[in-house]
Amino acid sequence: AVVSTQSTGTRQAPGPPDSRKPTESLNIPQTFPELYNMSKEDLEKLVDDDDALMKFFENRDDIKRWKEIRQKAVVRNEELATENLSLKPELESKQEELIELYAELERQKGELSDLQAQQQALSDHYAPHNILARLKIAASEVEDEAETISENFLSGEMTIEEFLKTFIPKKTLCHSRRAKEEKMEQMGI
Repeated sequence: AVVSTQSTGTRQAPGPPDSRKPTESLNIPQTFPELYNMSKEDLEKLVDDDDALMKFFENRDDIKRWKEIRQKAVVRNEELATENLSLKPELESKQEELIELYAELERQKGELSDLQAQQQALSDHYAPHNILARLKIAASEVEDEAETISENFLSGEMTIEEFLKTFIPKKTLCHSRRAKEEKMEQMGI
């Protein structure tokens, strides 16, 4: 703390640098009136003796208040740190639980996706237009089989009993499928 003496003999302490603003919560003074009552020799001793300078500032009420505020902040920070550390096991447990729940969610999402794909496949398989297309194919296949049986009978490759035993069920199945095909087409499928 440098004190300047003007030509009028009045001592004046310099103000804070322009780049720093006084702290409002601590009310750091811009001047130190105690220094005005000190002689030049006492001021020089104060400047030259670091211990004396430290004692001067440590005995000030505002510095004592600042130290109390600082000590309270340190104690409160230690309390918060202890409290936070006591919550660490619970936090780790909750994190582990969250990881497990997330893994379960991902597993169930995969399962849901598989089930949706199966549902779509079944839905496509049993869609009316697909059923009609398969019915037409099946009716044509049975009709071709009945035609082959008829040709085999006419060429003498099978007896009348074999012919009747195989041809009639095939022709009945073919007519049943064609009737169902016609009914579905009438329904607008």
